Amino acid sequence: MSNIIEKNVKMWLIFALVFLVLVGCADKGEKTTNQKEAEDRKATLAFSWSPASLDPHSNDSWEIMRSGAAETLIKLNEELEAAPWLAKSWNQENDTTWIFQLQDNVKFHNGKAMDATAVKESLQRTIEKNQSMKELLQIKELEAVSASELKIKTLQPNAALISHLADPTTIIVDVTTLNEKDTYPAFTGAFYIDQFKQDDSLLVKRFEDYWGEKAALSEVTIKFVIDGNTRLMALQSGEVDGATDISVDNIEVLEKSSDIEVLTATSVRTHMLMYNFESPLFKQFALRKVVDMLVPREEIVSTVMRGQGTPATSPFSPALPFGKVNNKHVTDTVNQLMISEGWKKNTKGMWEKDGKEFEATLLSFPQRPELTVMAEVIQSSLLAEGMKVNIRQVENIDDTLVNEDWDLSMYSMLTAHTGDPQYFLEIFYQSTSPANLSKYKSDSVDQMIHQLSRTTDLEERNQIAINIQGEISEDIPQSFIVFPNTVFAVKKGLKGFVAHPIEYYYNNSAVSFRE
Repeated sequence: MSNIIEKNVKMWLIFALVFLVLVGCADKGEKTTNQKEAEDRKATLAFSWSPASLDPHSNDSWEIMRSGAAETLIKLNEELEAAPWLAKSWNQENDTTWIFQLQDNVKFHNGKAMDATAVKESLQRTIEKNQSMKELLQIKELEAVSASELKIKTLQPNAALISHLADPTTIIVDVTTLNEKDTYPAFTGAFYIDQFKQDDSLLVKRFEDYWGEKAALSEVTIKFVIDGNTRLMALQSGEVDGATDISVDNIEVLEKSSDIEVLTATSVRTHMLMYNFESPLFKQFALRKVVDMLVPREEIVSTVMRGQGTPATSPFSPALPFGKVNNKHVTDTVNQLMISEGWKKNTKGMWEKDGKEFEATLLSFPQRPELTVMAEVIQSSLLAEGMKVNIRQVENIDDTLVNEDWDLSMYSMLTAHTGDPQYFLEIFYQSTSPANLSKYKSDSVDQMIHQLSRTTDLEERNQIAINIQGEISEDIPQSFIVFPNTVFAVKKGLKGFVAHPIEYYYNNSAVSFRE
């Protein structure tokens, strides 16, 4: 009898063990399925700008960085402070020599290891191809000391070197892949580029051998949608999961939606009105001064921007240590300035000179819809004073400014995108800079910019930048209108795709859907 009981006990034990194994396998299988579903999640985002190419050392570097595919040695945090990225640390040996320790186990998207030699070749191409970065970095010599150590010697002391190495134009790439016809450039980011259709879309996929935290999403499709209303409708219809550069006019509508979340952040961007110094009208200082006086900044902030920004009278926000510029008291009136240049009011109340009424063309562009609304407000303000302005919408504002004649133009710039004033001041105001779109020339500003590039003391640098802005405010190459907030909108389930003061860390490894 005892043998029978013993056999039964053994049988039950076997059944129990088999049952537990089967349950365990079922649980494991279900968990694997859930994990697989989470790992295969995809997102679609709508951006306002499309790169003309995927060359990281061209003017399209910002759009490449925004895709999540590319990285630089240095990254800026939300306080605009330099933080490690592909360089895990750095130190300064002397006034002109810097040593960078590179991150371990970094691979390019083609599987090649990123070492100091590859970084050297990439930076060398940057300064050979991009004149602005050559002048900003002031690199004399690059040396791969070891596989993980890079030495940079500058021509002169360059206090802004570290922040300038966060500029997207210094993206690190395997340069051997840039001339290959059948493949895309091999970067180091959390995503690799799988497909690019200019002016349409960019598909990036998770890079499984990424050195950092792997991307939560398996792939992200970035659609390039120029028109702001079209981006909005794509979000509302569910065609995209997130969109950048949302018009402030649409914030109220979106906030009423139970499915969409509006995200805003204070940016280091400045919306402005530019004057062409080669225009027959605006080579005259008095006319620039008149238009500047008639720009209704407070009205624009309250009505056009719906409070999502602050009035601007200089390139840099006063929240920045080099943006504290004192406003000068205006003594001249519009009438005094116009009459001083030979203009007079006709019977229709319009200003005219030599029998010809004042008439100018103002350019705007669709990627930032609020700029066109601002242009209309400025147009109305000038017309009320007897000055006619015609608004012309163009699709590619930079090409138009370089290649066509123009009088006035709306424009927008990240003026402190490296957390330092030198970049913007040098590329936008130095008389020899190809990015000096207003064709502004000032010997004293050129000299101060040169002085800024050689100054290492932070307080002294800030003061020089303030002095440069003081000179610019006297000459008025631009009218600074507003410091806008950055506005995104996302489906409420999407996280990690957030508005950021620095606008080129859009897609990143943390973008995901809430479980």
